[in-house]
Amino acid sequence: MRLLGSPSAGTLASQTFARRFHTKRLDHGPLGRRLQTLRRLVAVTCLLLLAPAARAQQPPTEPPPAQPPTTPGLGLDLTAETPKSDVPLAKPKPAAEAQPLDEADLTQDDLVKSIQRKVFLKAHRFELAASVFITINDPYYSKWGISLRGTYFLADTLGISAHGSWYQVNPTDNVTIAKRNFQSRIYYSVPQWSLLGDIEWSPIYGKASIFNSIFHFDVFLLGGLGAVWTETSPTPVDPLLPNGPKRGPSFAGEFGIGMRFIALDWLSINIALVDTAYGDTPAGTTLGAIQNLLTINAGLSFFIPFKSTGRESE
Repeated sequence: MRLLGSPSAGTLASQTFARRFHTKRLDHGPLGRRLQTLRRLVAVTCLLLLAPAARAQQPPTEPPPAQPPTTPGLGLDLTAETPKSDVPLAKPKPAAEAQPLDEADLTQDDLVKSIQRKVFLKAHRFELAASVFITINDPYYSKWGISLRGTYFLADTLGISAHGSWYQVNPTDNVTIAKRNFQSRIYYSVPQWSLLGDIEWSPIYGKASIFNSIFHFDVFLLGGLGAVWTETSPTPVDPLLPNGPKRGPSFAGEFGIGMRFIALDWLSINIALVDTAYGDTPAGTTLGAIQNLLTINAGLSFFIPFKSTGRESE
């Protein structure tokens, strides 16, 4: 068979024929089938790799419009934003302020006092106190008696007073023992009455509760000067001159502390510890000495006017 044309054309034709023949031989053999399977796998892999990129290039789809709420009674629409306004919102009006209650509208239970005023007041009142007393500092001769005191209070904590006392002296068993066993001779003063003026100061006032009851009290200090009449006061100063000047009353002073428990507006219970000192020359001797009467006093006080002006503060 003879090929026409140029030698180059014949060569190209022969090469093309050889490739086609060789390809046909590969496709129909075992090796050809393997190549076909490989080509299919490569094609499927390329499609899988190119599919996401193709979807990314597609334009995004718009979401469906939101439906208004179907729940009855709520009345809220959150699908569209409300345009903001620059106009300031009006402030809500404050509630009407509570009007203070009048004193006529308040009951006794509504009146609460954290710090109470003084209930028992003594300013410009007169106190008349009666008491009994007994000495506690003389082991040989016990002296007891009664006393009457009158006090006028210039202020609630300050008063001036005057009091008179009557004394009784009784020997104790120690006198008998001293004379019988030791042949002792005891010189002692025998006061008969006294009259003194005092200043009273009440720096402490308070209240306490006993058995579910509240009572008021105050603590007072007193001090004053006066005179004590003793057994030897009417005797002459000079025994050689019976008609000469008498000794007379002895100068005295006292100091004490006490407490007043208020039972009623016009009544109180008093206790006090008072020391009265005076100079005296006992009978049977010419030597004078300072005598001390340390007494415990207990009694009652009555106040005039009867009504305390601080009672309404309770």
